[in-house]
Amino acid sequence: MSGGAGHVADMNNRMKQNRSMKTSNKPKFKSNNRDLNFSSGESEKLTFKKVSEEELARIKTEIRKKAELERKKERIIIALTALILIIILTIFLT
Repeated sequence: MSGGAGHVADMNNRMKQNRSMKTSNKPKFKSNNRDLNFSSGESEKLTFKKVSEEELARIKTEIRKKAELERKKERIIIALTALILIIILTIFLT
């Protein structure tokens, strides 16, 4: 009789695998490889297009219209899903 030795062996294997996955054991954190993962502190200066106030207002209203349409679609989908669920429940419960 093994007395649960298979479970103990499995536990030991899992612990060994977990130790090997620790970040301190991964080669990217050893020696000088950190330069590949982190920037040097210098950042690029971002440049944005200059837009007139009228154009900016038009863009904002366009975004708001799209968001409203998206919300309306979500409400319709939720309502239809709820309606179908109610119908299915009434069919199965009667």
